[in-house]
Amino acid sequence: MSEVPTTVRAGNALYAERSVAALDSRLGGEHMPRRPQWDCQACEQPWPCDPARVRLAEEFDANRVNLSMYVSGLLDVALEELPTVATADLYDRFVAWTR
Repeated sequence: MSEVPTTVRAGNALYAERSVAALDSRLGGEHMPRRPQWDCQACEQPWPCDPARVRLAEEFDANRVNLSMYVSGLLDVALEELPTVATADLYDRFVAWTR
């Protein structure tokens, strides 16, 4: 039986963890983030790089709401791993492009 989160924070953390775990299958192992720096292993651009964005958009088949929710989970992880980067900058990098 899977663990049931008892707080919103715990639920967000669990969702973020699952989002990261699904990256390899969503990206086909290409243009994966190097963590905790969050740059692309293939092209060394800040992740999500353009090829990763295209692949994620294709994976979500134009469902921008689900795509936004998915990358928001990744944003939660990046916020923890990149504490010196401004939250607004990370939001722009991870989520704003999904509009």
